[in-house]
Amino acid sequence: MTEQTKTLVGLRATMLDNETVQPNTELLNTLKSAIPQFFDTDGNFKADKFAEELKANNVSEARDGYKLSFVGKDYARLQVGRASETMIVPDCRHNTLPENANSGNVFITGDNLEALRHLQNAYKDKVKMIYIDPPYNTGKEFVYNDKFEFDDEKLQSALGYDENEIARLKSIQGKSSHSAWLTFMYPRLKIAQKLLTDDGVIFISIDDNEQANLKLLMDDVFGEGNFVGQWNWYKSETPPNLSLKIKKNIEYILGYEKSNNSERFTGLKKESKSDDPFTKPQNIVKELCFPIGSINIKSKIGKIKKGIYGTDKFPNELFDDIIVENGKNKNEIRFKNRFIWTQEKLDTEILNDTTINLSENGVLSYKKSNYNPEVPPNFISSEVGSTNEKAGTELISLMSENYFDYPKPVDLIKYLINFRIKDKDII
Repeated sequence: MTEQTKTLVGLRATMLDNETVQPNTELLNTLKSAIPQFFDTDGNFKADKFAEELKANNVSEARDGYKLSFVGKDYARLQVGRASETMIVPDCRHNTLPENANSGNVFITGDNLEALRHLQNAYKDKVKMIYIDPPYNTGKEFVYNDKFEFDDEKLQSALGYDENEIARLKSIQGKSSHSAWLTFMYPRLKIAQKLLTDDGVIFISIDDNEQANLKLLMDDVFGEGNFVGQWNWYKSETPPNLSLKIKKNIEYILGYEKSNNSERFTGLKKESKSDDPFTKPQNIVKELCFPIGSINIKSKIGKIKKGIYGTDKFPNELFDDIIVENGKNKNEIRFKNRFIWTQEKLDTEILNDTTINLSENGVLSYKKSNYNPEVPPNFISSEVGSTNEKAGTELISLMSENYFDYPKPVDLIKYLINFRIKDKDII
């Protein structure tokens, strides 16, 4: 049997399997993997046993609860459970070009839902981070064009819909309604969730048009407990003033983990732009010993005698004469003050190239070359995340033309990547 024949046989088997897919197929497969004890030998879910287990553990089952509903949700769930019926065909001519011969990249061109279905085969549970920039549904650039490949009989069989419900479902085709957008997003997010590692994270850009619905949808797919947070991105220095009420400089990035864990997010290292005071009035008075050459001395005096220096608020008591050579202390010296550091912290900072300064009036301060990465704030400024304008310039530089409206800047993606990514992680 040739490889082509094997592929066609495989596709035929996939198509037959897809005929049996129901809106709950993907959910049942997930449950079967996680709690196989609630399935019989024929693969049927034993709902009564599951309900008894919930009651035994005091888990209440409310008849009506808080949930997200929209026209097309059952159809979107049906799409999640279906496997791809297409083939990925290599572009041999492109791949053999000298500039592409040794590329380690895979670039898939096609419908993104189909591409995600193919990616499941090789990357399920392997991707550490996903970033997506979905259509914002402003009413212009997004229209739900799904052709509803199932006929009415199949829709009636798979979804249990009557004629009126089928007509209502088909009414979202060619629309940019909230229901159409949610129907488009749901299966893509469900499959993206499957690609993530257990400690994986997904970031999604969005604006005001669908931010509220995206939050509800992500809670539905990933679970409220896996919501990391929402970052406000300063997107533009000069946004078009389309509103008479408010000038919109901000877009949003929602972050969710696949499963809640304690792994820390870290932002970029910040550089010190000014000297920080060495003392605070609330600290206890302590004595610190400064090693030879550890202080930059701004005084031109070749020798500073022991005594009390600094200011009335922060007096520095110097216990030893300071011999100044080339702007640094030539001898070991001791100061007494309300220092913010202990001796151990001081010694560590000196090893890490923190600069300690002594001003002409005897005030001590310090300046770090950089700081350890911190937990990122919920605001991404133009200094960190760049802007749409810069992204447009980058795109023209890269491709000689601005092929996309409102592209995202490289700096923004780099910033998100640095939150958690380590070497060899797949993004």
